[in-house]
Amino acid sequence: MNAAADEAMPDYPEPSRAGLYVVHDTPGPKVKKAITMPERLAAEIDARIGRGEFSAFMASAAQHWLALMKTGEIIDEYEREHGRISEERLEQARRRWRDA
Repeated sequence: MNAAADEAMPDYPEPSRAGLYVVHDTPGPKVKKAITMPERLAAEIDARIGRGEFSAFMASAAQHWLALMKTGEIIDEYEREHGRISEERLEQARRRWRDA
């Protein structure tokens, strides 16, 4: 985690690398944030999930995006330690993913 994240969540331990998804809907204080997005995007989200669920949707989307970022960090760390992942290993992982 970076220093800003450490300050923002001082009571939360660093999640393990295996726990890519950290549950963000825990009891306790919430913070209200304002976001700006294209009107058509907001309208499409509203049409799919309903206006009353916008905050929950955005929290879930942010959680998903953070998981993707963490996955990228894990891959970067692996490649620093072991070198670039070969195409053969990537294809093996793709096959396992499809078969799961």
